[in-house]
Amino acid sequence: MNKLLIGRAATLCSCPVLSRSLLLWAAAAAGATLLASCADTYGGGETFESTVTNTQLASPAERDIVITPSTDGSQQTISWPVVHGAGGYEAVVYDLSNEKVGRDTIDGCALTIERQEDTNYRLELRTLGNVQLGNRDAETATVKEFTTFEEKYATIPAGDLAAYFAQNPIPADSVGMNLIFDLTPGAQYTLSAPVDFYNHRVTLRTPDKVNLATITYGQGATIATCAGLTLKNLAINGEATTEAIITLSEAPDPAILDADHNNHNQITDPITIQGCRIDNVVRQLIFDNKVKYCIKTMLISDTQVKFTPDDKMASSSYILMYDGGGFINDFTAVNSTFWANNDNKVNYFIRYNNSGRCDRAGYLSNSINMRNCTFYNIAKAGQMCNHGGFDGKATSNYDITNNIFVDCGNGQVPRRITGRINANAQNNFAYNTYWFDGAPETEGFSTSTYDASGNALQTDPAFANAASGNFTPTGAEQVERKTGDPRWLAEN
Repeated sequence: MNKLLIGRAATLCSCPVLSRSLLLWAAAAAGATLLASCADTYGGGETFESTVTNTQLASPAERDIVITPSTDGSQQTISWPVVHGAGGYEAVVYDLSNEKVGRDTIDGCALTIERQEDTNYRLELRTLGNVQLGNRDAETATVKEFTTFEEKYATIPAGDLAAYFAQNPIPADSVGMNLIFDLTPGAQYTLSAPVDFYNHRVTLRTPDKVNLATITYGQGATIATCAGLTLKNLAINGEATTEAIITLSEAPDPAILDADHNNHNQITDPITIQGCRIDNVVRQLIFDNKVKYCIKTMLISDTQVKFTPDDKMASSSYILMYDGGGFINDFTAVNSTFWANNDNKVNYFIRYNNSGRCDRAGYLSNSINMRNCTFYNIAKAGQMCNHGGFDGKATSNYDITNNIFVDCGNGQVPRRITGRINANAQNNFAYNTYWFDGAPETEGFSTSTYDASGNALQTDPAFANAASGNFTPTGAEQVERKTGDPRWLAEN
């Protein structure tokens, strides 16, 4: 198993026969003197002595173990009260979402580990004995499960989501709140008809990053919104519908119409797809419904999307914000895979209206960002992006790094992602692979435009079996640089 980062906390609690020098080192690391909080008695020598001897020790009670996240959320401290007479503690922490485990022997009463969002953990904490005092190890470890998932609003039982929301409408007074609906891990759901969350910010998630709930769309089904939306840790099958996976509401809430900025309907909360596996997208992944929207932020992360475009997708786009006159101000895809099992003359991966740009919707800049993604057979005879309003503007920024593009964008990937480049814009390209029809691309590289990095990888990524959806790179450069979606790399 992969190693879960686990370490000793700087603050140590009392444990018998703990050397004074170790205690003082810990206090210095914490920037404070901690002697007063430790030990049963101090005899004036170099050790602290306990009055508990010749005893079968017990592990700390589950209710007494406290989990405290750091201010920035990157770490969490696990602490527990002292067990008098102990010689230390054995702590084993499991990251249940990624099958990672960390193990350590702790001299004190706290440890600090990394903290990942949306992760389930299990702690096994066992008190260790002290041979000098005749105290024996606890016979069993205390088990405490904890999670970093945000608190849910409701749990939806397996069944039809359209029927559930018809019977359980979202409260009208919840506008502005993020209502998190949990789906049962591993359960099967259907979406028999369109569901429009309208002006309510909703999260649909499986509270388990491994055992995903499955949503199977029926004909005509789509999830619609004119507010923020998050799809998290879901397996979605769109084979039976020709509607988009996400559609923007046909009749948006009048409150989001921004008359001061060219009458864009403004969605200011993010639309996020995270940790999902989306299969058999027949038409669009997201569609503006021919209404003028500006999505401020769209994020796709840790997600796989398989497109199976039908013949109606000829000249269309997988992410389509064109017909209504709108666009996505900041689009980011990271650690994700996008691929199609056929081309069907799909023209674009992303298409915005030519009038769409940041200042027309009241923003100072706009961007397209793709980092550590794998793209295969996406708009092979077409273009990766089309966004005339972005082109040549100092406010149009691009961060395109560590991606693998194979048979995408008609062999003109960097050129079409950026359009024209303004010298004052941020144009960050690095270590991308552009491989088309068995050779490296030659279009779109120069010292002044498009990918000007000079470090694009010029070799075949040699996917293990792209036709069956296995995009493990075997090309030496890609493996060395760890480019593309990290899920395909042997070591994450």
